[in-house]
Amino acid sequence: MDMLRNQRYRRHDLIDWFSQEEVSAARIAVVGAGAVGNEVVKNLALLGVGAIDVYDFDVVEPHNLTRGVLLREGDVGRNKAEAVAERAAALDPNVRIRAVPGDFWRTLGIRALQDCTCAISAVDNFEARLKLNQLCLLAGVDLVNTGLDSRWASVESYPYGSAPDVACYECTLPDSAYGRVAERYSCGGLRKRALVERRIPTTTVTASVAGALAASAALRFGPETTTGSRRTLVDTLGGAATTVSIPRRAECPGCAAYVTPPRVVRTRNRWLPPSTVADPSLLTLPLRLSDALIASWECVACGPLEAADRYVNQRADAFDDSIATCPSCNAPSVRVEIRDAFTLGELVERYGPRPAPVKFALADLESGTVCFDLDEDRPS
Repeated sequence: MDMLRNQRYRRHDLIDWFSQEEVSAARIAVVGAGAVGNEVVKNLALLGVGAIDVYDFDVVEPHNLTRGVLLREGDVGRNKAEAVAERAAALDPNVRIRAVPGDFWRTLGIRALQDCTCAISAVDNFEARLKLNQLCLLAGVDLVNTGLDSRWASVESYPYGSAPDVACYECTLPDSAYGRVAERYSCGGLRKRALVERRIPTTTVTASVAGALAASAALRFGPETTTGSRRTLVDTLGGAATTVSIPRRAECPGCAAYVTPPRVVRTRNRWLPPSTVADPSLLTLPLRLSDALIASWECVACGPLEAADRYVNQRADAFDDSIATCPSCNAPSVRVEIRDAFTLGELVERYGPRPAPVKFALADLESGTVCFDLDEDRPS
């Protein structure tokens, strides 16, 4: 078996700048198993990466078959992560490939991400990219972000683990991107029921270029090769390519708050009674939560409603704007208060011994920002 393994990678060993030993020791998280994700996973498996975790909530549709090298007609209706992982595992039995179905924001925690060498974003919307960027910033893990359309392929490298004072994904993000995210929600912050997502038409040619560059970038992080955040843009029709450095923005909403990388503290997602808090002043400590929560739900005409317990203290993104309609008077008159910032005392009062439905909480202390990792006890 060892002889076969050595023979498999023999041509790799002839490349003076390529270390099969380092590649085989790497663990890569691939978020998104669509067109680019297929190419990324295929490339990483053929390169002999030690472990690949594939995250996706979506299912295979017929139109995916023209851009998914690891997908077959029999996969239609299956979860993309499971279909891609199963097919990629056959490429190299030495590579450990794990499928993680579901929304990565619910399935990928800070601790699991810190076990990875790098995360590759192969998603197709700004909101998911923003969330993965935040996770990688907090975890101190290198990030590769991909983007494409019918002609252009873009790959960005953010060496958060190798050089934590570099620009982040949000540093050059235009206001229009935040506008696209806002389109998904009502003015009150609830998901819109009748939202039609924009789809970007592309081909396997563009996806394969993005996937090749992303796999290469993921394996080239490190103190000796890192020169800061950078973006490579390739015109797959004309063949031109450019690589530019990405400058850090002082007012960036993503990374400006972190003068130094946040310290991650793993703690239980339980909120003890106020009487057990040694320093009562801590109860006024402001906390910024990973997820917005419904703080109150009340009809302006009918007053408090019996159904409030169904919504209050739950994640806002678990519901759409239909909950703004009162079940008693059938009018769109329910005032829904949504917040992502609470004091410690408020969380103690709201949750007590129960876990809050959040991944983490951020606190700005004199020593810097602290991230309390609450993910292991978080309800799904």
